[in-house]
Amino acid sequence: MARGGSGAILASALAGGLVGAAGLAWWLLNRSERRRFEQQARRVLHQPEIAPHDPERPPLDAQLHDRVQQLNQAIDEVRRQLERMQPQN
Repeated sequence: MARGGSGAILASALAGGLVGAAGLAWWLLNRSERRRFEQQARRVLHQPEIAPHDPERPPLDAQLHDRVQQLNQAIDEVRRQLERMQPQN
């Protein structure tokens, strides 16, 4: 395979990984917003929450935010690894 072809494949893989990771991050943030809205709606309706907050665990929004941060760091690391694999022209 020609060098140009392998570079294109690597660039496509990188782009696909970034698009997939961005989609996952968007989905996680969307879920977080939806849960926040549902919690506010329950408070307005004076209904008890389905699962009481455990003081030992951070709130779900904080967990999702932390997970998104971890995913973004992993994406950056994969991007750096792929950039190091590309041949220098």
